[in-house]
Amino acid sequence: MVFSRRGFAQILAATAVAFPAAARAQAEPVIRAGIIPSDPFGEAIYVLAGGFFKRAGIAVELISLPNSAAIAAALSGGAINVGLGNPIVIASAREHGLPHYAFAPSALFDASAATTLLMVANGSTIRSAKDLEGKTIGSIELGGITQASLRAWLTKNGVDPAAVKFTELPFPAMAAALTQGRIDAGFIAEPALASARATTREIGDPYAMIANVWCLNMWFSTKDWLTQNAALARRFVDATYKGAAWANTHHLETGIALKDYTPLTDETIAKMTRIRFATSYAPAYLQPVLDTGFKYGILKNPITATELMFPGFS
Repeated sequence: MVFSRRGFAQILAATAVAFPAAARAQAEPVIRAGIIPSDPFGEAIYVLAGGFFKRAGIAVELISLPNSAAIAAALSGGAINVGLGNPIVIASAREHGLPHYAFAPSALFDASAATTLLMVANGSTIRSAKDLEGKTIGSIELGGITQASLRAWLTKNGVDPAAVKFTELPFPAMAAALTQGRIDAGFIAEPALASARATTREIGDPYAMIANVWCLNMWFSTKDWLTQNAALARRFVDATYKGAAWANTHHLETGIALKDYTPLTDETIAKMTRIRFATSYAPAYLQPVLDTGFKYGILKNPITATELMFPGFS
């Protein structure tokens, strides 16, 4: 399968009749949105490419950042208006006194089509969680959802998380670190997972310990911005929900759009397990993440889904 900008334009032209244009003011308001250029954090890429923000009368500028923490910092510093962050990062920011609120879900983890798995090298003798005692697991972060889920998985399988070492590595470096013996297991997400499958094998699905389906990340902003721009934020949410429904069933088009923001090849995009995006808000998809974060010490205090969401958006 070959993705091309020309082909994408042709496909969009053919499907445009399904999306009537919205009336817009002469000057569209601009929203600066912080994202991580990847499929799980790519909702805004797809909504923008599909024309949904334009139809909502919103001009969205995408700002690429390396992780949820960097997005939270950019939000606090006023470099962006909204951003995508995992729920635990947003809750942790609140614990540290930052007025950050979620206002819409984005990517969903779905155990039936997992996009992040715990892997070991093909030649490894590790077959179970017990075999990881005294070993090292590579993780994209040493906190947040990743650590909470890994601790939950180890605990459920009879292993004290304190008996395992964790080291921080970016997803693209995991496969090489495994085959070279620098780590014993790696928690790898797409698209790195698609490439890693040639030299590694799965030993666990830690994210499934949280729930079968849950919010992987959410749109969030500051209390001041959401208060002052409530109507604009609701238009933004409406556009993302409509765009999410389209993106969930148009992987060819979204694959083409993703190439504009990442160095991914056609082959990798075609092999990836693609993320699913939420098309509405459901507390049941958010609360398990927050509960797991508190249970395993990533969050100091319990927090409810209602408390994390900005009033009027839940």
